[in-house]
Amino acid sequence: MNGNSGGKMKKLLVIMFIFITIGFSEILKISVTDESAEIPCANQIENINASEPLTATRDLSYLPGWPKRTSNNAQFSPVRGVALADFDNDGKLEIIRPTTTGQLYVWKYDGTLYPGWPKTLNNGGQEAPAVADVDLDGDYEICVCTRGLTNGGKVYLFDENGNNKPGWPFTGPHNGNFGGSPCLADVNGDDTLEIIVAERNYPIGHLYVLRYDGTPFSSAWPCSLNHVPTATAAVADINLDGIKEIVYYSYSSIYVFQPDGRILAGWPQINPNGRSFSYQSAALADVNHDDTLEIVSAMHQNGGGVYVWRYNGTLLSGWPYNLSRWTYCPPTVADLYRNNDLKVICGVSGVVTGSCDALYGFDDNGSVLTGFPFISQGGEAAEGNITVADIDGNGDMEIIFSSNKMTSADTLGYLYACHHDGSLVSGWPFRTHGFTYMNGATVADVDGNDSMDIVAVSAEGSIMEVSIWEAGVPFNRNSWEWPTYHFDMARTGLYRSSISAINETEATTIPANLRISPNPLRSGSDVNLTVVNAGNIRLDLYDITGKLITNMFNGYLIAGNHKFNLPLSLTNGIYFIHQTKNGVSFNHKLIIQK
Repeated sequence: MNGNSGGKMKKLLVIMFIFITIGFSEILKISVTDESAEIPCANQIENINASEPLTATRDLSYLPGWPKRTSNNAQFSPVRGVALADFDNDGKLEIIRPTTTGQLYVWKYDGTLYPGWPKTLNNGGQEAPAVADVDLDGDYEICVCTRGLTNGGKVYLFDENGNNKPGWPFTGPHNGNFGGSPCLADVNGDDTLEIIVAERNYPIGHLYVLRYDGTPFSSAWPCSLNHVPTATAAVADINLDGIKEIVYYSYSSIYVFQPDGRILAGWPQINPNGRSFSYQSAALADVNHDDTLEIVSAMHQNGGGVYVWRYNGTLLSGWPYNLSRWTYCPPTVADLYRNNDLKVICGVSGVVTGSCDALYGFDDNGSVLTGFPFISQGGEAAEGNITVADIDGNGDMEIIFSSNKMTSADTLGYLYACHHDGSLVSGWPFRTHGFTYMNGATVADVDGNDSMDIVAVSAEGSIMEVSIWEAGVPFNRNSWEWPTYHFDMARTGLYRSSISAINETEATTIPANLRISPNPLRSGSDVNLTVVNAGNIRLDLYDITGKLITNMFNGYLIAGNHKFNLPLSLTNGIYFIHQTKNGVSFNHKLIIQK
């Protein structure tokens, strides 16, 4: 080789080096230990050299007073986001989030601490709390679970002022961990809510149904599981027998329990296709329009898969959809196109370098929707809870999902959004301090101005951050399909359609054939209904979010005055009586004032 060729070779090497390094950055990639591990949901972070994921082209404004930062246990990041509730009836929401260093925070909408908070927990609170009026006292309760490395967990139930409710906290007999989010649901129809949690007693688990006073729901509980518990329970009457069922996973099986502890026929389903359940909480919805509810689940191992089960343990035609990689994503159900046809949405784990399929949308028959999967150019995972809402105000639904990567130099993570056709929303992803992995977003009107706010949780090292952005678009029940982890703040996992939602113009269309008095009235009192024209009438009571509270009547009513008793559990606020007569529906506003 002569001197000239040696010089050319050096130039070639320099050019190759520049080509390789341009567009590549030091990226941090996060995953967590599996639920089957002795210490689950522990961070696993590695440095990789990869192309930097997309960067936002615009920023939404933070809500004044936000973001807020707290301490964080670097070994265990927060997962599944926040809870929201209006404690002081000022029309603005409080923001509730535990830390993995053992505190429970409640902030007001402006970022200041709510009086009496934070409170110290016995151990780390990793998953999102649940919030509801559990004991019918007219105020909200906050339920949160804690965990240690392998034991030392408790279940707390606080009042709005940070006091432990009588009978709480609950410590399981095995001193195990209660790592998941609790589920709050009225299992037996008495209007009070039961608390459904699972204790990890490695290598098995125990599922508890507790009353509001911390006592067992019945002698049938707890029920033992054949492996460690995973995810959050989902509750609904899935087979239309008038009895609510409890859907829950162990690592190897999916169970459907009846309130008396018996297992519904056709269950459990054990290791379908050699796969396991880990973190992927089930969604309940009528996917195939037969009125019964399907159970939508995801699984990992052997490539992973998305499943839609009928109430009897059989699979809906076309399912499962076999993924190319595993997933920890809890699937979401939404009327994505707003055509009264539900779609299934689920994320997938990522890759180290290069691009990959990150997010899938499915039709009810398991076919992939046009425009999906969403391709992550940075090879990111979308395994957090998925939110579906109209975040740009154009009347169509968008999908918000998380990432498992963060740029090392600035410790900024990513929060993504795509349109219902799978294309990236302009200006996204947003940059957060730290990873958004295993979290997601919650949409709500936090500051009470009828405009959408987007709430997200992220973490890096010893810092957890809660961010709230102002989306600048209207917020009402028609502007979202799946707003938070496990659908609602009680974490029931039950999808409810926006068709039952109420818009403000309907107040002018109240029919003359039915009149309501008094209005306002008190929770638990009688509502007087005057029927002008006799006929078959169905009356359903909904809250302002579109959640079905109860069926008040379904049958023939003669003309005249009729009385119906309202549930004692109603808190102050606006409700709607949804009347259906001769196939025509109307909504009547009802105001509850205690």
